[in-house]
Amino acid sequence: MLQRSGSTVSHETSIRQARLGSLEAVLLDNRSLRLTVVPELGGKIASLIRNESGHEYLLQPTDPLCAYRTRSHGDLFENHEPCGFDECVPTVAECVYREEPFAARRLPDHGDIWGLPSALEVVGEQITLSSCVASLPLRFTKRIKLLENTVKLDYEATNLGQSTVKFLWSAHPLLRVQPGAEIILPPEVTEVEVGWSKDERLGKSGDRCGWPRASESSGQILAINRVASPTSNTAEKLFTPRLSAGFCGVLLPRQNESIVFRFDPGLVPYAGIWICQGGWPTGRAGKHFTVALEPCNGRPDSLEKAIGRNECAVLEPGGTMQWWMEIEVNRGEPKSQ
Repeated sequence: MLQRSGSTVSHETSIRQARLGSLEAVLLDNRSLRLTVVPELGGKIASLIRNESGHEYLLQPTDPLCAYRTRSHGDLFENHEPCGFDECVPTVAECVYREEPFAARRLPDHGDIWGLPSALEVVGEQITLSSCVASLPLRFTKRIKLLENTVKLDYEATNLGQSTVKFLWSAHPLLRVQPGAEIILPPEVTEVEVGWSKDERLGKSGDRCGWPRASESSGQILAINRVASPTSNTAEKLFTPRLSAGFCGVLLPRQNESIVFRFDPGLVPYAGIWICQGGWPTGRAGKHFTVALEPCNGRPDSLEKAIGRNECAVLEPGGTMQWWMEIEVNRGEPKSQ
């Protein structure tokens, strides 16, 4: 049941209950945008639509009954019809936490949040979703508000324990794309780090390749910022260097639509880029065709490896960390970068 605190009057954004499959959802609509959130799935954003065009920006499931069902801690992400926008905390890749006093604790695939229910609070035109991470003593909070054509997200992580905790946060929005879509990164990005590349097409983990053009293993030069075909049988996870300009986006020429993610690079210094063109999941027939732009506070996807590189967030006992991200959608090209 949708519970409200404080003012229940909204002049700009309507907030009402909805359902996705067997799960309760929350629908926010400010006339410009329509956003669907699933508290029972860690505050997953299941849908983002620009009302004027009716364009859906987020990848939708082919099997909603598989996608919108409860999860168990430690489930494999790919077993739940990956779609929409999840949050990854305290890791993205499954790994082992080797810092005392939590040494040898296993962290699940894509972290804890996507598989845990979030507590929901509605105050005026804002919703707040809070979860306690199961594998480490962290509380994760996300606040969502619609401002014209922008989704404003305010994040907070709190260390509930008596020892220092290290963690990764990564946004994980799987986007609907078409061949010819253009991935937009700041001009300062002239090369990216390979996190994983199917068949090592762009290199091994830790290698670097050019951006926006890169040489694949065959020697062919490719414009990797341009989405190719869903039958290309490729998949890559790439990472930017530490950024001084906090934005990344996708232009969809066929639909005449664009989506841009903005963030403070002092708080969120990297962006991951997942480009899947029919090359994943590797062990099953149903392959994905999507791009995910993933602002993140560390790299690579494994917290274990990120700790070794000193590229992760660190929270002292009782400490709190805050950061933000904005998602702007537009007709045509992004209004500004």
